[in-house]
Amino acid sequence: MLTVYWQPGCSSCLNLKEHLTRYGVAFESVNVRENAEGFEALAKLGVRQVPVLVKGDQWCDGQMIAQVNNLAGIEASRSEMLGPLELSGRMTDYLPVLKAYVTQIPADRFGEMLPGRPRSYGSLACHIAEIIDLFLRVTQDKYSLVFTDYEHPLPVEYSSPEKLTHYISFVSDRLSNWVENELAGLDFKAIASVYYGEPTVHEFMERTAWHAGQHLRQIELVLQDKLGKIPEPRLSEALFSGLPMPRLVWDDQLIF
Repeated sequence: MLTVYWQPGCSSCLNLKEHLTRYGVAFESVNVRENAEGFEALAKLGVRQVPVLVKGDQWCDGQMIAQVNNLAGIEASRSEMLGPLELSGRMTDYLPVLKAYVTQIPADRFGEMLPGRPRSYGSLACHIAEIIDLFLRVTQDKYSLVFTDYEHPLPVEYSSPEKLTHYISFVSDRLSNWVENELAGLDFKAIASVYYGEPTVHEFMERTAWHAGQHLRQIELVLQDKLGKIPEPRLSEALFSGLPMPRLVWDDQLIF
C-alpha cells in the first residue's frame, strides 16, 4: 500500500494526490497537521518535508513526478514544458495581480490563519513573492534551496499589506532585470540546487511558475470566500494554460 504524507494548502501535496487519483492508484492519506504520527513516520525515514510518497521502506519526494511514477507503477509521459520566456512571462504577470490582492486584504485581518494550516493570509501572499525571489536566488546567486525557505512565519518587515507591497515591487524589478540581462544566457539543462531532488533549471522554473500560480489562486479564494470581496483583477484560465497545476485550489479532502 502506498501512503501520501501531506498538509493542507500545500500545492505539491494536492498535485500529488490528484496525480495518483487520476491514474487510479490507491493510497493511504495522512495529513501531518492532524496526525502527529505522520511526522514521526517520516522522521524514521530521515525525511523532514512533505509531500512524500511511501511504499514499504521506499519513498520519494512527491514533487518529483517521474520518481512518483516509478514508485507507484504509473506509466505516463508528460506534455512538453513551456519555454523559459513564456514561464518568465507568467511570473511577471502574477506579481502586479498579487500586489493588487494584497492591498485588498484589511490590515487587521492580515494575520488571520488559513484553515487547517498554521499560515496566515499575509504569509501566503508573501510566500508567492518569495517563491519567485528564491528561484532568482538559486539561478543568480548560486543559492541552495532548503525546505524551511518555504515554511516560516511572515517576516516582521512584511507584516502589513503596505510593507509587503514594497517587497513584491522589489521582486518584480529583480525578475524584470533577470529576464532582460540573464535569461538568454542561462543553461536550462543544468541541475538546480534544490532540496527535493535534481530537477533541471527548466524544470525548477516550471515548478516555480505553477507553484506561485497555485498560491495566487488561493489568495483569490481568500478574498472571495473569507473576506467577502470581489477580487480585482480576476484570474483568467489563460494565465495558467500549459502549466501542470492541480485542478482544485485548496485541497481534495478539506473544505476551504
